[in-house]
Amino acid sequence: MTPLNRVKFLVNLMRRPLRIRLVGPPDQAAAALQGIAHMVLRRRDMNGRRIRIHITIRTRPAGGDR
Repeated sequence: MTPLNRVKFLVNLMRRPLRIRLVGPPDQAAAALQGIAHMVLRRRDMNGRRIRIHITIRTRPAGGDR
């Protein structure tokens, strides 16, 4: 680990975690998680960053969309 990477690692540890809240049906929550994974993979500044994800799965009512 290079000295610059160590500094970056320590700075990321001190930062507050990125908080993400997902509420919705299972298919939409899965698609959103996949999108978040792609975003984290592409961004260099997200390397080593803590992420807190809160997921609430809610199914749609059987009577139709509400």
